Formats: sequence, C-alpha cells, structure tokens
Amino acid sequence: MEKSPRILAVSHAHQRDLDLAARIQEREEAAAQELFRNLGPEMLGYARRMLTSPDSAEDVLQEAMMGALSSIEKYDGRVSLRAWIYGILRHKIFDAMRKSGREITISTEDPETSMFQDDGRWKEGVTFSPWNENAEMLEVVQECIEGLPANQKEALMLRALKGLSSKEAAEIMNLSDANLRQILHRARQSVRKCAEGKLGEVA
Repeated sequence: MEKSPRILAVSHAHQRDLDLAARIQEREEAAAQELFRNLGPEMLGYARRMLTSPDSAEDVLQEAMMGALSSIEKYDGRVSLRAWIYGILRHKIFDAMRKSGREITISTEDPETSMFQDDGRWKEGVTFSPWNENAEMLEVVQECIEGLPANQKEALMLRALKGLSSKEAAEIMNLSDANLRQILHRARQSVRKCAEGKLGEVA
C-alpha cells in the first residue's frame, strides 16, 4: 500500500530534522545558522508574548538556543526538532519568571467538556478563531489573551498562533492530548467571553 502524501511529507520532515540535528552534532556552523534562521524569529515572538519584556525575551531565547546546540545529542526524533527546542525555551521562560518573582498563574478549574466532540474538536457553533477576523477584533482578542492564566495563554500560542500540532504542543507542555484539549477549550471560552464583553462596552 502506498503512503499518502501527508504521511510522506511527515516522513520527509522527520528525516530533515534528524539530518539537521546530526549536522549540528558534527559542529557544522551552517547547520546552526540554519536552525537560528528557521526558528529564531517565531521563537522570539513566543518569548516576548510570555515575558512581555523584549530584553528578557532575547536573553531567554539565546539561552535556549545555546542549550539546544550543546545538548543536541539528546534529540531522539520522537517529536519534531521545532517542538523539542520549544520545550527547552519553555523551561527557560518559566525559570526567568520565577527568578523575577513573577507569579505563574495556572488555572485548576475543571473545564466544561459538553462543547467537545468525542474526537476533541469543537461542536458546531462554538468554534472561536478571532485571529482570522479584522484588525480591530484582533486587537481586542490579543488583549484578552494577555489576561489568561499562563497555561491557557501558552496553549493558545502554541496551537493557534505558532501552528504546532496537538502532539507537539502537548509534549512541550508535558500534558496528555486530552488535558491539552481541555485547556484550549477553557482558554477559547475565556477569550470569547472577554472579547464579547469588551466589544459590548464600546458598542
């Protein structure tokens, strides 16, 4: 049986990750530069959103990238190279938060699951993807995202804004797929409620 184009694409991407990791392990400078070029800008954006301080974000990104380069032999290909490095960056971000005395708010409220289908997708009529709307709406939503608990904010950023797969995001956050879906559900509900309230204030 022939593999589907999607499976082939995943296989090719996986092999590219392994090849790049091997080149970095051989201390090939061009490989390290390729890694920075491919991931640096988006990871800096992630760090800035989580830390809010541009200087701190740049420092944390540099630490994460240096950590990835120095421990590249630990990369085993179970997840994408991108997800693996995001995991390193995440640890650096939370270390920076703790050192600065910033409270890391983690929501423990049990999410409502009545709006999920069995496969984890939203039921019809409750999907909320405001980042695809107009600029005014996007500005409101971004403000609401900033007010989310840390784990909800991070889950939205990894899945919706950075485009990581559920498996990759769950791996980075040390969660099961089910727990990630629950956190995303709560985050989307909170953002929708917040956005509707803010838009109602100016209506």
